[in-house]
Amino acid sequence: MDYLLPTIYEVPMTEKAAIVTPSPFSPLGAKGVGEGAIHTTPAAIMCAINDALQPLGSEPRRSPLRPTGSGN
Repeated sequence: MDYLLPTIYEVPMTEKAAIVTPSPFSPLGAKGVGEGAIHTTPAAIMCAINDALQPLGSEPRRSPLRPTGSGN
């Protein structure tokens, strides 16, 4: 209650710029983007499954996901 969120009148204007640094290792100077979020997806799914199974006392800890005590 003591701190108000800044509005457009309190925030300075932003400046946008593009910096181009071509790769010397590819013919067109292109660089790969990669799969930045590929590692977080399995962790998020595992957390959601563990939250859903918590009332049942089951907590899968490795992938492929199998409930503990399933015999597999």
